[in-house]
Amino acid sequence: MRLRIATCTTLPEVDVDEAPLAAALARGGFDAQLVAWDDPSADWDAPIPTIIRSTWNYSLDVDGFAAWIDRAAAAAPLLNPRAVVRDNLFKRYLLALEARGVPIVPTTLVERGATHDLPSIDAARIVIKPEVGAGSLGARVFAPSDPAALAHLASLTARGAALVQPYLDSVDSYGERSLVWIDGELSHAIRKTPRFSGDTERVDGPFVIADDERTVALAALAPCGDLLYGRVDLARDAGGQPRVMELEVVEPSLFFARQPGSADRFVAGLRRRLA
Repeated sequence: MRLRIATCTTLPEVDVDEAPLAAALARGGFDAQLVAWDDPSADWDAPIPTIIRSTWNYSLDVDGFAAWIDRAAAAAPLLNPRAVVRDNLFKRYLLALEARGVPIVPTTLVERGATHDLPSIDAARIVIKPEVGAGSLGARVFAPSDPAALAHLASLTARGAALVQPYLDSVDSYGERSLVWIDGELSHAIRKTPRFSGDTERVDGPFVIADDERTVALAALAPCGDLLYGRVDLARDAGGQPRVMELEVVEPSLFFARQPGSADRFVAGLRRRLA
């Protein structure tokens, strides 16, 4: 079975999932080819299914990427599905999760061209990041009273919307937990270090998924329907409550190498959906 794996022309970092996924796809009988979504010579109208993986530059041209999603999905099955992926491009989805009762890291959405009274935020440190972003691009941490914080916010909102969130101290100790979803269930969890623009991501694990983290992750994933893959990034607040930092169903790293059998599970779920 032929398959396209969507990537980008220039990867900003190594894709740790590429090798284990390629091996699992070969074992599963797939003839898979890496194709860059932003390669103008690629024939995305060919009726070949596509899985989105390392399209990590999409935030630099979100309109172009959205048009590519529509084009690829019109030609053949796209996984994850078009509607879910398009909704997940913009991090204001966090506010929709909050409206459904899912605990999120408190989030203020600052629209394009707007500003916000940052010193009024009751937090020792705040995170400011673009509403559309991948790989921590444009995400930085400040004291609320730091003049550089307002300058950074202004630089982001000159181009689009931005998010302002308190920095949760637990990520420095307990860590940010990423719960990986594959083919209908939570597969494994890893711990990541805090990451901001220019930082290198460090991970370890897998870890046993705590019951309260599982509950929050499942609630966050519920509106997405039957997903092949996804990832819920959580952090604990000062009271110990796990809160969603991000719900990623476009192109998250799934850390296959950290959990034996997870890549094969991904491929089995892919085959069932395409069959």
